Amino acid sequence: MNPQLTPLFAVMSPEGLLGLKVIGVLGLIIIIPAGVILYRNQDRWFGRSSDTPSETSGSLVYGLAQTWLVYVGLLHLMLWLAFGL
Repeated sequence: MNPQLTPLFAVMSPEGLLGLKVIGVLGLIIIIPAGVILYRNQDRWFGRSSDTPSETSGSLVYGLAQTWLVYVGLLHLMLWLAFGL
């Protein structure tokens, strides 16, 4: 048997699926508090800065939207790993 494929076969077994579910649950435990911290600090982190006075409101909202998009994508991935398998 090819030793490079051994981890792939381990993931395909029921025990491997259990491991992915555990990774998903641990990821949720980390991702959900990170979202709360992001929500509470979004004005401070993505608000107006005196260093860049020419920054437009559109660019501020664009950066915030990209950050939330990455967060929602990670949340969806962890939910899929925890409950979708």
